[in-house]
Amino acid sequence: MAQRTLIDPKMLIKSLTVEDFCETAEAYFAGVANPEPLLAKPFHSLDEAPNLLRNLGVLLAGMNLGPSMTVLDFAAGSCWLSRFLAQMRCETISCDVSHSALELGKELFRKHPPINRPIAEPRFLCFDGHGIELPDESVDRIVCFDAFHHVANPREVLGELFRVLRPGGVAGFCEPGPQHSQTPEAQAEMANHNVLESDVVLAEIGRMAMSAGFTNLRTKVMTDLEINLKEHEELMEAGGGSGLQTKVFSNAQALARNGGVFFLDKGPLVFDSRRSEGLAHELEVKQPELSLKAGSPVHLELKARNIGHARWLAKTPSGIGQVRLGAHLYSETGKLCDYDFARSDLPRDIDPGESVRLGLDFSFPEPGHYRLVLDFVAEHIVWFEQRGSSPVVLAVAVA
Repeated sequence: MAQRTLIDPKMLIKSLTVEDFCETAEAYFAGVANPEPLLAKPFHSLDEAPNLLRNLGVLLAGMNLGPSMTVLDFAAGSCWLSRFLAQMRCETISCDVSHSALELGKELFRKHPPINRPIAEPRFLCFDGHGIELPDESVDRIVCFDAFHHVANPREVLGELFRVLRPGGVAGFCEPGPQHSQTPEAQAEMANHNVLESDVVLAEIGRMAMSAGFTNLRTKVMTDLEINLKEHEELMEAGGGSGLQTKVFSNAQALARNGGVFFLDKGPLVFDSRRSEGLAHELEVKQPELSLKAGSPVHLELKARNIGHARWLAKTPSGIGQVRLGAHLYSETGKLCDYDFARSDLPRDIDPGESVRLGLDFSFPEPGHYRLVLDFVAEHIVWFEQRGSSPVVLAVAVA
């Protein structure tokens, strides 16, 4: 029996237009008789879930996401990843060439809305294969999960992704490897359905991305190697001998040949208070002790310096990540009286290295001796003390 000639995805691109591939995608999703497997991702298959979840975790970790960030889910398909991003309090825009796929996504959100109240209603955006109908620099992050290898015009699309991404943003991808098109599954898809199954070669992606304006391509090295207890002890004590090192390298190389996770950066990563990483302060108060009268208003002046590497946001649309000065109230013996005793807003965003003067207004309704603990908080994210900053403790006597 004659062996079938392998289909070259580059020849498929030459024979069909971008619009043809868009129509193929729409026909696929419109013809889905049972959408449940698409809507159940990433838990749709015991065979596929382990690798999918591993890749998803690596992807999310590398994107440095924070609550209230606007995330473009490019080539979203049934929008299952958008649903999970919304669950984690991101503002999602699901974008796909297939109107039917986006309708499935809307159905998913209706049937299984995020458990917590979303910070914004999910948005759904149909893509014509060429231009993304979003303003310049309008999204914080872009995610593309197992879909970029279907794109027939990657250079043009990378240019659009760069355009809509804000400076300091990240576009994260999970894609198959440099020999993907030769797999039986890929060949069947191209032969039977004209679905494009391109090889993903990071060197080529990198050149196109840099041409579009991205400043860096980085990738995650992964391994699923299993080792025995003796090898584990060797790894922990001495870093592993040459035999173990060879096994680790060979496993990582095999995984990389089958695909992986990579990121495109638009300039240096910009950290801000929508994430806990990089939040740190120095706080100065001239009066270590206060003597007050019950019921009398008090205005306390403070000076603070941002000694971390994340910007303190004075305001956010949802309030998530807004940095404010806060005060915890304790009795003289250390018993908590009021964890949210007082708050004060920042006058403006505070960049790393900057200082700010601000005041805190409060009063004590009851006489007694107290301890007032002053700290900054990124609302709904973290108190700075939990990230290692030292709060200021004031002794307060109220007559």
